[in-house]
Amino acid sequence: MTQSPKLAALALNEIGRLLGTLTEDQLTALAEGRAHVEFRDTDGSATALSPAPRAKAPKAKLDLDELIAEIKALTEEDAVERYLQSRDKDLSLPQMRELADRIGPPVTSKGAKSKAQLRKNIAAGTAGLLNRPASVFSGTWNR
Repeated sequence: MTQSPKLAALALNEIGRLLGTLTEDQLTALAEGRAHVEFRDTDGSATALSPAPRAKAPKAKLDLDELIAEIKALTEEDAVERYLQSRDKDLSLPQMRELADRIGPPVTSKGAKSKAQLRKNIAAGTAGLLNRPASVFSGTWNR
């Protein structure tokens, strides 16, 4: 591998010209991994380039409405946080922000810089909100 960015840029220009000569079918086959590019010196010796790593299959789209319904069914703040923690790999930070915004007030994504903070905001604004007034009016809260 080269350490020269200038040389790499020149080579990329040549590759761009090569790709511009391919048909759409050839480009599709290359993009889908059904074809490969071969490096050939001017003396005719050929070297196959190692294939690029295959892109991961896109994740299935999350149904945020379903997640919201599941969150709203939980009655304990800790249960909401545990549920969101269990879905952590499924939810990216932007999706978590969208989830918080779609739940609506009092849940907000404003000011939250991490998934952990968003989990706390969502838990406090859903099940946490349900439990706070109950403790105030049930006589367990004394002045």
